[in-house]
This record gives sequence, structure tokens and C-alpha cells, in this order.
Amino acid sequence: MELATADDRPNLTIRRGPDGRPIVVIAFAYDPAIVHRVRQIPRRRFEWETREWWVPVDVWTGLEIRDLLRRYPDLTTSTEVAVWLRGIEDRWIAELRTTIHDGRGWFVVDTRAGELPELLADAAIEQDGRTLVPMTMEIAELLDEERGVKTDGAARRCISAALIGEVPRARLELRHDAEGMTFGLQELWDPDTARAFMRLGTDRSGTLPLDPWIVAELDGFLARHDVPADGPAAAALEDLREEAAAAQAAIRRSQATDAEPIAELDAVLGGTLQPFQWAGVRYLLDTRRAFLADEQGLGKTVQALAALEADDRWPAVVVCPASLKLNWERETRKWLPHRSVTVVAPGVAVPPEADITIVNYEMVGRHRETLTRRGAQALVVDESHYAKNPRAKRTQEIRRLAASMPADALVLALSGTPVLNHPEELISQLRMIGRMEEFGSGASFKREFQGAYSEDRLHWHLRRRCFIRRLKSEVLPQLPAKRQVIVPVSLDNEPEYRLAEKDLIAWLREQPLSLSSLDAKIAATLRAQRLAQLTALQRIAARGKLHAALTWIHDFLASEEPLVVFARHVEIQGAVLDRFPDALHLLGRDSVEQREAAVQAFQDPEGPHLIVCATRVAAQGITLTRASNVCFLEQEWTPALHDQAEDRCHRIGQHDAVTAWYLLAAETIDETMAEILAKKRGIIDAVTDGKAREDDETVVQGVLRAMRAGPTYRHLSLAQ
Repeated sequence: MELATADDRPNLTIRRGPDGRPIVVIAFAYDPAIVHRVRQIPRRRFEWETREWWVPVDVWTGLEIRDLLRRYPDLTTSTEVAVWLRGIEDRWIAELRTTIHDGRGWFVVDTRAGELPELLADAAIEQDGRTLVPMTMEIAELLDEERGVKTDGAARRCISAALIGEVPRARLELRHDAEGMTFGLQELWDPDTARAFMRLGTDRSGTLPLDPWIVAELDGFLARHDVPADGPAAAALEDLREEAAAAQAAIRRSQATDAEPIAELDAVLGGTLQPFQWAGVRYLLDTRRAFLADEQGLGKTVQALAALEADDRWPAVVVCPASLKLNWERETRKWLPHRSVTVVAPGVAVPPEADITIVNYEMVGRHRETLTRRGAQALVVDESHYAKNPRAKRTQEIRRLAASMPADALVLALSGTPVLNHPEELISQLRMIGRMEEFGSGASFKREFQGAYSEDRLHWHLRRRCFIRRLKSEVLPQLPAKRQVIVPVSLDNEPEYRLAEKDLIAWLREQPLSLSSLDAKIAATLRAQRLAQLTALQRIAARGKLHAALTWIHDFLASEEPLVVFARHVEIQGAVLDRFPDALHLLGRDSVEQREAAVQAFQDPEGPHLIVCATRVAAQGITLTRASNVCFLEQEWTPALHDQAEDRCHRIGQHDAVTAWYLLAAETIDETMAEILAKKRGIIDAVTDGKAREDDETVVQGVLRAMRAGPTYRHLSLAQ
């Protein structure tokens, strides 16, 4: 390619550019070396029609042109270019950035042309070959007026700050975007301060939400790093401090472990509440619409019944899983013997009127209008995570029932595990108890509580509004600790399992890992197929370890200690009962009455030593404290189910240390699930107990990802 030559005019001239501003035009006979150097000039352009290069006229372009002429002295210039370049020689031109020296900020001056102005020269120091000048107002005024000074962002900000006073390390500022207002940090001369700010849990844009939860951490950061806030940020922060201070009283009540009895209530109860339970009752009466989320085994049923009695507004409705109806009836008759109670049975068209009506989730829709017509004044929803799916009919019917209650009604959601997988599961439960408006819409809830420390923030906001939770370690220090022990067992169907595992991995690798780009119906079908395939592989592993598991149970029973065994699949449950025909059982096929009888028989000191349970049937609402050992033959897809099952033994009334034994097949899907379940437990802890954790992958997704990549087994540890 040949470029334009300049036979009758200089190679470099000045004329007006497309926008009317002066430009330097560079035209020369084609020379690859000159072309290469011109291409290095910032903001250069090439005009194909005239076959000329051009760049804007400014001092920094002048330095580039001066270097070009020094390298290629045969290039000629017009008179205007020569005058312009001589003017640059007489000017001070420099680049400016910032650094830290002796614990404070300095400007670093890199002079490219001319002499350092006298004011700067008098104040400058030399450090490691660099020229440093202090960040004073006088120096900032000079630098602000110098057109030949090129500054980076931090230096520009420091000049602006120095023009009005001292220059801090950084400054907290209020920022506005499409999502609203946030706190941002204006970094000045200390990048370490900016990194410390990021560690507070900023989002992708490097900002913090205007949230009272952040006040304590943010105040600590500002004090440690001596960072001021600008006017708008200071005003917003002061408002948040007031909001946080007001919230602390509610948060303390949600953590209360001791309270005085209510004398009139204490006189009519059929038992004695513990101090932490009195604190729970008082919280529920004050808050009205609330979560009672105490750890399993701390008597949520009793506290709810006591709150109903203290409120003395009847009739009341209790919604619970079908398997817990008789337990609620038994507890009601024990604690409130003077109150009438009815349990709605299947096939009943119109349930009898009573002070307390107990109905299972599946029957709420059938009897909702009757209960509403009778003027229900209070509602207790036990195991409220059953209503986590907003599209489920039972969830919608319970919401309608709750909406029919008076505005000041007692509406309580009971669950030791209100979150099984994702914090979003709280949305429908918050709507049910009439608290969702305080968190905005469902979409804003998801948007607000995402990113670093979002679960911790959500936990704080739940406690300030409607959430009481105490742990056994806080209120029952005398209760012995619980521990989990993994017992690795071998497979006796190794070839069958490895072949099935190989086929599954190959099948998974034929599909995309993420289904988000697929049609919704296709994605739903694939998800169902994936879960079915994983479950089939899990069942093969369960069969393969069955002989070893039965031997372990037999050897354990030789100690004559009671044992609770949990299994997921019917064939595994049946195999255990075939081997131990005298064992009690709590299975899906058992009626509610049969389950109640089995629990009472097992709790009898003279009863059978073994009870076999279906995990999803017996993991909640029952007490099996006669045993201090619980054994899991299979794992479920949510860690909350394991915690619930373990806590059938680890609860009030237990006097021995509880051990949960997990019989897992080494180097199988059991091992993969155990690892993913341990990670998943972090999310549940984050929301319910305020332990921050960022991973939000479901257990099924995690196992799929690990299996698709090819299992990398780490060998099961003997104890955890």
C-alpha cells in the first residue's frame, strides 16, 4: 500500500479538523518504520480519501510529534508546526499519579518536558528515583491550572479534594443508579483502603447497600482507616445508625433465652415452661405475625399453644403435616386440658366446632371456607416450609386462610428449618404470615438479598421484624452435644454399580451442564430425568451396601442400646424389617394411629430396641429420646432433613450424647452427596443462624456437576 507523498508541501501541517479544532496532518511517502511509529501516537486517525494521518493538537501530541521528528529528521514541518513545537519546549509537561510515603499521600511527578515549577521544586522530595510533592491546597491550585499535566483518576480526585482541604485516604460517598442509592468509596491515595472496603461485601459494582445491617461493620471500617463521608453519605449513614439502633431492641428480643412466666397463663397450663420458652411466648404475643424457628427439639409446639392461650382469641386453627395431627392433639390435651380440640379426619364434610381445629395441609382447601365462616381468630402453621412453593395449591389455600384473619391476629409459622435449599423459599412463608410487604415484592427480595453476605443480611432483617430462633447450645447447655460419624462400607455389587455409574456419566456429558438456555418444558423434563437417574444410582449403591449395613445394625444391637434407623427407599426399609422382624417402624404405609403407637412403644423403656423409619415420614414432629444413636442407611437431597431426623433423639428429654451414624459406600455417589450436603448446610445456617455463606447451588446440581466431571473421590473420613 502506498501512502500520499508531499512533493510540494511539508510532511507535517496544521489545519482544522472535522469538528473545527486544530489537527496536525502527517503525510509522507510510504515507509513501514514511520507508519509503525505514527500508529503508536494516541488518538491518531487515517483518512483513506486523502491518504493522510492526523492527530489533535495538544501538548501530549506535541511530545509524540517531537519524538517522531527526532527519529526521522528528513520529515519536514510547516511554520505553524515549528512554532507550535517551540512553544511546547518552553512549557512544563508532566504526568501525575499518587503514592504513599511516610504514612500519607503524595503526588508523583514525572516531568516529560520543561522545568518543574518553582513552587513544586521547593516542596518536592526525591524518593526511590521519583519526584514527590505534597498534597497541599496551594500545590493543588497550581496543578489544577496547568494544562500540560496529565493526571490519572486518583490524582485528579486528590487535586479536587486538596482544593477544599486535607486529602484523606479515601472518602465514602453516596451513589445513584437504576437500582437506587448505594454507598461507594472514592479512592484517593490509598489502594489498601479500597481493598478493605471491598472485603465488607460490596457487589459487582464495588458498592454497599444502604442497609442498617452494614452500619457496625461500616463504622468500624471508617474508624480504622480514618475515612470521612461526604455530606450526602454522612446524612444517609446517620439515618441508618438510628434505624440500626432501633432494630437492636427487636433483635435482642428475638434472641432472648430467659423471661418471667405470665402468671395467669402459668396457672392454667398443664405443665411447666422453661425460661427460654417463656421468652418465646412473650415474643410471639408482641410480634403477632412471626416465625418461631427454634432448633428442633426445643418445644415449638408448646410455645405456640401457650401463646394461643395467653392471647385468648378463639377459635384457632393449626395446620400441620398429616403425620403430626395426633401429636398436636396429644400436646393440646396435655397443655390446654380445658380447651376443646378437634382433628379433621379424611372424609369429614364439616368438622365439629372447637377452640382448636387441627387440619393437615392437604385438607385446608376443602375446609377453608368453613373455618373462615366460623371466624377463626388465630392460625398456627407447623413445618411451614411445606408452604415454600408459591404455586402449590396448599400454599395458596393457607395464604387465603391467613388473609381472612383479623389484622391483629396471631399468625405463627413454626419450622426449625424454614429454608431447605434457597433463601427465596421464605417468600411464600412471609406472605403467609403477612410480612412480605416489609421486604418489598418477591422480585425485589431476590434482588436485594444476593451477593456476598446476603444470607447474613437476610437473617438480621428477619430477626428485626418477625423471627425468633434459639439453639440448643444457647438454652440447654446441659444437653449433651451431637456428633456425626461416617462409617465407610464396601459394596458387594461393585461391577453393577461401576457400570451404572459409567453409563450415567456418559449420558450426562451428552447434555449441557446448565439447562437455562433450553425451552422451559424441555428443561423441566431433563431435570426430572436427571433426578431419576441419580436416584437409580443411589438405589444401586444402597442395595450394594445392604449386607454390610445389616451386619452393622446386628452388631450394634448386641450392645442392647436402642437404635433409630432411617432409610429412604421402600426396598431398603423392607430389607431391614425382614432381617429384624420384631422391630417397630414408622413408614409411609403406616396410618397416623399406627405411627403414634410405634413412637409410644419405642419410648417405653421396656419396648423394642430398634425402630425403622422412612426419613420423610419420621423426620419431624416426634420424639425418640429413648435412643441416643441414630443410623442413616441413605442420604436425602436436603441437609435439613438429616438435621430434623437426628433431632428426633437430640431434643429436650435427652440425657446422653447423641451420635448420628452415616453408613456410606466409599467411592460412590454416597461420597459425592456427603460432600455437597456439607456445603449446602452453609446456606441454611446462613439464613437461620446468621452464618454467612455464598454458595447457592442445590445438592442435585452439585452432584450432577461432580458426576459429569467424573468422580474424584477423596475417601470418606471416619468421623466428622
